[in-house]
Amino acid sequence: MKTACALLFLAALACARAQDGDPLKSSACGSALASLQSARQSGAAPASVEALRAAAANTCLGTAMRPTRPSRIAQPPVVVPPPQIDLPQHAAPLPVPAPAPPPVVIDRPSAPTVCDAGGCWSNDGTHLRQVPPSSIGPRGLCTQVGGLLYCP
Repeated sequence: MKTACALLFLAALACARAQDGDPLKSSACGSALASLQSARQSGAAPASVEALRAAAANTCLGTAMRPTRPSRIAQPPVVVPPPQIDLPQHAAPLPVPAPAPPPVVIDRPSAPTVCDAGGCWSNDGTHLRQVPPSSIGPRGLCTQVGGLLYCP
């Protein structure tokens, strides 16, 4: 039990000694950060702010290396030019549309109007010869369905 207490005491002493040597909690770091903050608020030149930043980093981090990350103050703002759209000087003429196709003509079946022993006359003026059991039109055999006559 005594050894455990002794080990805890030594660990606490080591932590206290490590905190005393912490460069982030030193008064030099506090004054370097205060001077950097006042330079930023006063609107000092970016070069002097960058130099104060490097000094604060060296003091507070305990290193003499220059920071590799550039300051945001030293970078100019990004300017993106507006887009430019080049339009042609003369627009190409539109193509001439093709003419519309002619309307589709649907032949109506001819209807017999007057019939006699030799055949029938249809409503379109053609004579249909009577050949039992059908009639023959100008292009072949006709078929009669009801009152309509279908001829090829």
